[in-house]
Amino acid sequence: MNYRNGRKINVGDILWAKNARWIVTNNYQMRLIGKEMEFTQMILPAFVEYVGNAHENPGLLEESK
Repeated sequence: MNYRNGRKINVGDILWAKNARWIVTNNYQMRLIGKEMEFTQMILPAFVEYVGNAHENPGLLEESK
């Protein structure tokens, strides 16, 4: 699966969608970052913005202040 810019979606990618940051899990679902509830949904590449990858930049996993 690819983003609209052609970049391949990888596990650990941090995405921006619906005014929140999400992480791509191992089954290519998006999981909300920094929230107590677990909320996942399928990735719709046309509606997400790639922020970075958690494996390359672990700081992206921290909840925004």
